[in-house]
Amino acid sequence: METPVTFEYRGQQIVGMLHVPEGRGRFSAALLLHGFTGTKVESHRLFVKVSRALAQHGIASLRFDYRGSGDSAGDFEDMTIRSEIADALEAIRFLARHKQVNSRRLAVIGLSMGGAVAAHVVAREKNRVKSLVLIAPVAEGAGILDELSTPEAVSSLAETGITDHEGNLVGMTFIRQFAEMKPLREVVKCPCPVLIVHGGRDETVPVHHADLYERTLQSHKRVVKKVIIPGADHTFNRHVWESRVITETVDWLGETM
Repeated sequence: METPVTFEYRGQQIVGMLHVPEGRGRFSAALLLHGFTGTKVESHRLFVKVSRALAQHGIASLRFDYRGSGDSAGDFEDMTIRSEIADALEAIRFLARHKQVNSRRLAVIGLSMGGAVAAHVVAREKNRVKSLVLIAPVAEGAGILDELSTPEAVSSLAETGITDHEGNLVGMTFIRQFAEMKPLREVVKCPCPVLIVHGGRDETVPVHHADLYERTLQSHKRVVKKVIIPGADHTFNRHVWESRVITETVDWLGETM
């Protein structure tokens, strides 16, 4: 069953889609976190397909839009790393309260910047998050979103506090927090097993970010599996790449939850 849902954080509405498998009982469940300028649907409906595949395998899920993105309230220029972490924490609590969800058997799936947000979320919810999936995850801010530091962008930020990124207004607070975030430091605070899936030809978030996560997790003796999909781009824009992402995710959560 797929049900549109809404909940609030600081008086602003957050819009999501809840997927619950057929049948009775309390299901394991996953929270899906989209990337920068993305939505709960994601490119070529990747998140829709992931959630439907999970439901077919007995796992519920919630995908939602951060405030300022998609159908949720707020403006994109007010979005920050901290606001997305806060939204995700509110979302996982909303998911945990659902009568058909086992609140002690939750997973988090993060794509791109959503992977960095996921690292912060699992650190705070380590007692009930049993598994983590990082898809093309950002490990550090350096070298990512360099277009926000061009002379034109810097000038705009100095004059107005915002700059234009492909039609999205981006605020100075987001840029500062993005540069300062430490997802590698956060992700090891949760003992849960971690799957990392990355495209071998990702030019948006280079594949060495997957390597950084793997080395960090291994150094803290976490269970980690890294899958590099040869030739794949950042959002896996071919059916064969997309199918591999979905299969790896479903199999991993089936094994670890």
